[in-house]
Amino acid sequence: MSHDAAPRPPKSFPQQVLGQWPLATVLVGVSIGLAVVASSHWKLGSSLIGLSITVGGVLRLLPNQRVGLLAVRGRLLDSIVLLSIGIGIIALAWLVPPSRT
Repeated sequence: MSHDAAPRPPKSFPQQVLGQWPLATVLVGVSIGLAVVASSHWKLGSSLIGLSITVGGVLRLLPNQRVGLLAVRGRLLDSIVLLSIGIGIIALAWLVPPSRT
């Protein structure tokens, strides 16, 4: 960091909360997916959960200053893990045959 650069002022509480939109997007999508699973539509709900996690993997590719609490480890590792889990859930949701009741 250059000595000429002025330090950034601290973010206000609303700015801090709004800065967590990537994590909030994933959590809202997973919550909706869980609600759909609870309403006996497991394939659609599981697909929404997987899609939300996959979106999280794509959002993790944003710069670290923009992803907030979605950043856990390095950008590449986080993206690979989230994309793998999301795509895996989607694949399992569509590969499991429907139950015969």
